[in-house]
Amino acid sequence: MSQIKAGDQRLHDLVALVKDLQGRVKKLELQIGMRGVTFSTQVTSVSGTTFEVVAWSVFPRSGSSLAVDVTVGGALEVQLAVDGVAIGTRTATAAGTVTVSGFLADGWKFGDRKRVEVRARRTSGSGEVAVTVLGAWHR
Repeated sequence: MSQIKAGDQRLHDLVALVKDLQGRVKKLELQIGMRGVTFSTQVTSVSGTTFEVVAWSVFPRSGSSLAVDVTVGGALEVQLAVDGVAIGTRTATAAGTVTVSGFLADGWKFGDRKRVEVRARRTSGSGEVAVTVLGAWHR
């Protein structure tokens, strides 16, 4: 690779090169930088057909997406919400584990802290259905 000399580039060309490099570095950081997120449990089962907060967390944004593994005891719809706005939903038709994921809104600036909730509701039947957040990661 040849060296760039002071007279080889105009100032606006160098600024464009630096901005391009910053964008590339940011994309790489988002691809490899994964951070665990701890959620606080609010309830361990749901019975209604309207969304109930199962667990919540508050953390600073450092990436563009969030994913949460949730174990359910039956047919449930599980949702991720940031400041009350849904960013991802998954429907489980039987007991098992589902991963709910979503992209964070552009309005959530890097470093700002927001409340993130895992919500769930019954999709059929009656009675209590167990639900547990196993783990979450943000990148």
